[in-house]
Amino acid sequence: MDPMTQWNICGFRSNFEELKLLLNRSELAVVALQECRLVEGQLPPRGYTLLLLQGGSPRGEAVLLIRNGTRFSEIDLKTGLHAAAAIISLEKTLTVCSLYLPPNSPVLKLSLAELFF
Repeated sequence: MDPMTQWNICGFRSNFEELKLLLNRSELAVVALQECRLVEGQLPPRGYTLLLLQGGSPRGEAVLLIRNGTRFSEIDLKTGLHAAAAIISLEKTLTVCSLYLPPNSPVLKLSLAELFF
C-alpha cells in the first residue's frame, strides 16, 4: 500500500475522472494536490474528505484529500502561502502539508519558516 502521493493536478474538475481512477486503483490514505482551481460547491471523490488551504486563494490552490476513516487533525496554519496541513495517523503519526508556490511569485524564507512554527 502506498499511503500518500502528491499531484499538481492543474485543474480539479478537468482531471476529476483521472483522480477517481487513481484513488480506485490504489490504497492511498492521503493525496496532496496543487493547482486545483476549485469552484464553489466542488465535492471530493467518494470516500475522501477535502481539506482546503488555510492561507492564500479560496480556490484551493493546495488541498489534501484524506481517505474517510483515516484519523487526522487539521493544522491551523498562520501563513499567507497556498498551503493545507494535517497530522495524519497511519502506521506512524505524520505531519503532511500540501504547498503550492506559484512559479513567478517570490517566496520569502520567513513565509516558509512560518509553516514550521
